[in-house]
Amino acid sequence: MNSIRPVSIALLNVLRAGALALCATACAGEDPGTFDDPAVVAKLREIAQQAASAGGATPPNKMYAVAVSDHQVAEQAASGAIIYDHAPVFVIVITGGHFTGRGSPSNEVAIPEGTILTLTLNAATYEITDVGIVNVEPDLSKVASDRVDLSTK
Repeated sequence: MNSIRPVSIALLNVLRAGALALCATACAGEDPGTFDDPAVVAKLREIAQQAASAGGATPPNKMYAVAVSDHQVAEQAASGAIIYDHAPVFVIVITGGHFTGRGSPSNEVAIPEGTILTLTLNAATYEITDVGIVNVEPDLSKVASDRVDLSTK
């Protein structure tokens, strides 16, 4: 038996696994949904209104959502964070309040405060995966495939 053959098979299996991982990453970049669907917009509006009320922005100056096909790209644009998820997401941006993070402060990290609240939601489940409180509105125009105003009905 040739000793190179087992190595070749092992390498082939590694390459197949890599190809599957690459496909999973590329396939995750599918369109997160359409704002033409009134049910999607209604659900996002409901989440945004609840967050605005809980955060003290009643009524908010501006509420909108964008669709982004890759979670990592969305977070990089919204906050600069690097995460390792490539699922389609919606990012909700709410302005017009004084938002304060919840939790107990530590000596090393202050509780975040700002005038803009961002929520990142998994587009398939509407689960909130990330929350940001900042003072400068993130520029999501280069990463968003679609945008909808959530302030109006």
